[in-house]
Amino acid sequence: MTPVEALQAWLALEHEAVWFYPVVGARRADLVDRASASFEQSRDVRDALESRLRALGAEPVDAELTYDVGPVTTSEQASAAAQSLEARIAAACVLLAGVADDGLRRYAVRGVTRAALAEQTWGAAPQAFPGLP
Repeated sequence: MTPVEALQAWLALEHEAVWFYPVVGARRADLVDRASASFEQSRDVRDALESRLRALGAEPVDAELTYDVGPVTTSEQASAAAQSLEARIAAACVLLAGVADDGLRRYAVRGVTRAALAEQTWGAAPQAFPGLP
């Protein structure tokens, strides 16, 4: 996998997050503040990834029209789905760190950190090595 392919994989997940968090906020009034904060973070990361890809001469992947995130009718379901999404983002960042040069590797590590903290915000237990199975 190339660094551009790894960036695209990460971007695809941030597109999903930008779609997902407003759904959570709309369906779960008790989670609207957390969902709004997560949306803003993911939107900012998505925008930065698109800029970075364009700077590398690549066309960023497009968002899907919809995503299958499973049921989010209860707070527990929504939190579990958010944890899963952030864990997948952390894994994509770890993948990027493994194929990138020093500057991009540091960027990936910051992404892992952000995703791991977001995952904990949604109720996950801390992990020694976030993003790894």
